[in-house]
Amino acid sequence: MTHPQPVEPPVEPSVELPVEPSVELPVEPSVEPPVEPPVEPPVVIDCDPGIDDAVALLLAFASPELDVTGITTVAGNVGIGQVVDNALRLCDLIGVDAEVPVVRGHAGPIARAVRIPDEPVHGEGGLGGVHLPPSARTPHPAHAVAWLAAQLRDRGPAGTTVIATAPLTNIAALLHAHPEAVSSIKEIVLMGGAAFAPGNVTPSAEFNFFADPEAARFVTEAGVPLRIVGLDVTRKALTTRADIDELLADGAPATDAAGRMLDHLATRYEQRHGVAACAVHDALAVAATVRPDLIEWTDAWVTVECGGEFSRGKLIADVHGRTGLPHNAKVATGVDTDAFRAFLVSRLLRHYGADAHEPLR
Repeated sequence: MTHPQPVEPPVEPSVELPVEPSVELPVEPSVEPPVEPPVEPPVVIDCDPGIDDAVALLLAFASPELDVTGITTVAGNVGIGQVVDNALRLCDLIGVDAEVPVVRGHAGPIARAVRIPDEPVHGEGGLGGVHLPPSARTPHPAHAVAWLAAQLRDRGPAGTTVIATAPLTNIAALLHAHPEAVSSIKEIVLMGGAAFAPGNVTPSAEFNFFADPEAARFVTEAGVPLRIVGLDVTRKALTTRADIDELLADGAPATDAAGRMLDHLATRYEQRHGVAACAVHDALAVAATVRPDLIEWTDAWVTVECGGEFSRGKLIADVHGRTGLPHNAKVATGVDTDAFRAFLVSRLLRHYGADAHEPLR
């Protein structure tokens, strides 16, 4: 039997399918989540304007790094009534938001009678004879200590920086009456004392500490983080006549007022020390808060002498552990003078001056 031969299926001619051109899908640009700017702790300034306090306030409000939420006042360079009035007028001069209160504090020190400052230091009205227009503002109705306690309580733990440029009466009263406030203070940056330098009221004592030594001692030993900017560095960081002339030449209301106040201070400084410049003590404390790198800091255990015949108000700083007590403060022992001068003058000119576009130096 013959078998049929297998039949091959017909071969289809090869057909090339059209090749679709490759299409690149659009790539969505990567979107970075918005970066929240760092939240700076609020700042309260406790002061007694006073020329250097006035310049310190101008510098603080010219520094965007600081969120100044209140100004508390205490008797010191001049009496409490004049201090409050000066603070209100300065707020008007530089356009401080009306929500930032000026709060009246203590009219004298804790333990002893008020020491009346020498009129020539800060001149007529406490601002070197510079007459600012009367303010339409009124002081906050609370006492500074009660207001501070409420602010710290509302802000919570380590929520507030205090810059203290006056006798420490308000701050001591706060920490004594409200010991829980210690945990709500990030740090106190204070202008006061002369750890390793002569005083400016007595041979050993600086004015703020001499005006209320008991208050200064209580604050230094209260356990709150503390940085002390004293005469050791403020006398090195002198503002020169050239700096003052630069402010005066600008001619804007705030820079002109600052220049005239500093001119008064420099005239007196030159008469006393033979140097054509002046120490703007309190402004350095504000600068140290914004730019702590301008300062050399030394850890120490500190207290304030209250009983000595010649040493009352003296800042005692143990940097070598002689007492065996742990460090409770950072004490300023060195300063970059040129950098501070440039910082102060450029901030004032940039924020208040006729040329708003001058870059920071």
